[in-house]
Amino acid sequence: MGISTRAGLASVMACMATAAAVAPAAAAPAVPVVVPLGALNTVLPFEAPTLSTGMPLPVPGVPDGPRYVKGNLMPKNMVPAVPIESAVPDTHLGAPLPDPLSSRVLGTPALISPDSALHVVTPGADLGAPLSQPRAALFGLPAVTLPKAGLTAPAVQGAPAATASF
Repeated sequence: MGISTRAGLASVMACMATAAAVAPAAAAPAVPVVVPLGALNTVLPFEAPTLSTGMPLPVPGVPDGPRYVKGNLMPKNMVPAVPIESAVPDTHLGAPLPDPLSSRVLGTPALISPDSALHVVTPGADLGAPLSQPRAALFGLPAVTLPKAGLTAPAVQGAPAATASF
């Protein structure tokens, strides 16, 4: 096996190992969290509600970096917008409903919000140079112009939903 073949095989193996290391992080977009509300039992005349949710793990994507455009002195996307993938975690809220006339529980109403994907893009900035291109009328010197500045709008895309049950 030649040196170039071994080097190519080593680079393929390194890429596969990196992909395998990243896959578990992408498969688990949230860390489960159970909110301890048991201490409310001493204060409330009925059983405390239960709440379980998750802490989202945002995964930043590859920003659309600066691009040089013909005719401009400064590149486009000076501060690039960064895409971030995350999830709204699975949330369960249940509260026992006591019967006011007796000591029994009528049921446990629940509010359930399933996890859903969330895509966010941070704002970016674009800045133009305060000089124009060299002009023939000015003997090849640039003219002074007002600098142009702009912001790209942030974006949030998601479809959260919730259901109530008794």
